[in-house]
Amino acid sequence: MQRLRVADYFFVKELPVVVISMPEQGAMAVHRHEFSELTIITAGTALHVTAEGRYPIAAGDVFFIPPDQPHGFADVRGLGLVNVLFLPKRLPEPTDELRRMAGWQALFESEPKYRDAQGFAGHLRLPPEELERVTTLVRELEAETRDYMKGGTVLVEALFTQLVVRLARSYGAHASPAGRRLLAVQKAIRHIEEKHAEAVELNVLAKKAGMSLSTFKRAFKAVTGTSPIDYLLQVRLARACHLLRDADTTVTEAALAAGFGDGNYFARQFRARMGCTPREWREKQATV
Repeated sequence: MQRLRVADYFFVKELPVVVISMPEQGAMAVHRHEFSELTIITAGTALHVTAEGRYPIAAGDVFFIPPDQPHGFADVRGLGLVNVLFLPKRLPEPTDELRRMAGWQALFESEPKYRDAQGFAGHLRLPPEELERVTTLVRELEAETRDYMKGGTVLVEALFTQLVVRLARSYGAHASPAGRRLLAVQKAIRHIEEKHAEAVELNVLAKKAGMSLSTFKRAFKAVTGTSPIDYLLQVRLARACHLLRDADTTVTEAALAAGFGDGNYFARQFRARMGCTPREWREKQATV
């Protein structure tokens, strides 16, 4: 599989953003890239191909491709798009205000993570008038990234941030039914990730999502491909693994800190998911 490299696209070392307009995008084999990418479909239709499936896309669709996530295009019919390539480590960290925006979380975190679980149904689709406003902003960003001028880095960062904020706002304003479901479930996911070490109750999660318990369970499964309880278990195990990397942390301490109140239950779940005991896992990591 081809891997597109930073050196082949980012020619101006001062600028962390590159804009590539493709008014006539042909079919493209599945590939990966070292950089992050925002894709804005400006015309036509196609199938967006990922490692898990093929999903129809059309004018107004916007989606984020993280580094090394395979994707491509097939069954292309009059497809036009703009790719905004960017290097997150060379851009200012998103502010807390931006990270708290539900649309930002959906666009950059939840939708890419659960894209295949929900069949791409939760992605952002801009209505024509908003697509025109976004493409106007992108054209200004593209003009500024062609050649470096004094103050260019500051202006590019500002224009890129403006684009991200506009898209984040649009996610909430123009979300499809699947997108609204994603936004709702995302609130519960955030609660699980922040409070996993505490007692997490399903009725509290459902309330966070603004749903009845039965509706919430179905919605959570549709978005993530798993149940709320299983997701909580995954988060706790991931946290335990992180803690076990520290040789000064005992297995019991790691289990308790991750939210497992019962050491035997922790050991059983760890072996079932990881294929070995916590101590064996730690020893393996020490040799890597």
